[in-house]
Amino acid sequence: MVKLFTHASDPDGLGCVILAKLMDEHLDFTLCKGVRELNTYLDFFLRTDQAKNYDQIYITDLCPSNVLLQRIDQDEVLKAKFRVFDHHQTAIDTLSKDYSFVQATSKKDGIPCCGTSLFYGYLLAVDDHYLLNKPGVEHFVEMTRLHDTWEWRQVSNLEAFHLQTLFQWLGPYGYYYHFMRKLLRENSMEYTNEEARWIELQMAKNELLIEQLSRSIQVLPYGDYQVGCVFGPYEIRNDLAEYLKKARVDLDVLMLFAPDNKTVSFRALKENVEVRSLAESYGGGGHEQAASCSFDATLPYLFERVLKK
Repeated sequence: MVKLFTHASDPDGLGCVILAKLMDEHLDFTLCKGVRELNTYLDFFLRTDQAKNYDQIYITDLCPSNVLLQRIDQDEVLKAKFRVFDHHQTAIDTLSKDYSFVQATSKKDGIPCCGTSLFYGYLLAVDDHYLLNKPGVEHFVEMTRLHDTWEWRQVSNLEAFHLQTLFQWLGPYGYYYHFMRKLLRENSMEYTNEEARWIELQMAKNELLIEQLSRSIQVLPYGDYQVGCVFGPYEIRNDLAEYLKKARVDLDVLMLFAPDNKTVSFRALKENVEVRSLAESYGGGGHEQAASCSFDATLPYLFERVLKK
């Protein structure tokens, strides 16, 4: 039996669930909103000796703390069962050593990767499963990679971009069930008329929400940066950032407080701006231009106090 811990908050994490489910219909998976939640779940999982119930344990699109990795590394049985796949730069930089069961890289064969593409490469190498070799599955992985690495913008691939739109519409579990059915029945990623209508409706909702949020933004100086701060739903973080790049050229960074996901998202609004260090200063991390941290209870109040000065 297989256990999977993965990121709950975007298509990349759910892409890993879909791949694992195609390989093992008895898959048991846990969705985590971030590294802090993963560490909590995994610590309990290890302390209660639940690993004995599984033949293989995967962690994708997230990386546990070094303390937990060391605990696994010191147990030969656990080390043989665990495999970790992450592409976030913070995880790569903060690993205390090279663990044999951890694959942490932002590029594979010179190509930017995501959790789903890393996991897919591993699964193909260890088990040439007929479902994984379907053209529809391969295309799904590539669309997920284009979406998560933001390469969709370079190649103007709206099919990849709209994975996030469907994720917003369906939610994580709806997204999982929808694409499981789609890949198993249709073996295709081509959007149906119904899906196109979902996308159209969600985009219209997003446009209205973005306009509302853009009027609510408060500017907070942070070093040399002008940070646009706002409270809003987690799912709107990327669309709002894209809008602000053109509408608010005075801003360098978007800082979105998302109570619904208990995270704060940081998005660079200019090419020469990096936000990973900003997220890391609050105990988070991520990529140079897209990062996040957990929604610590003190952060919103700190934010409000600063704005009142």
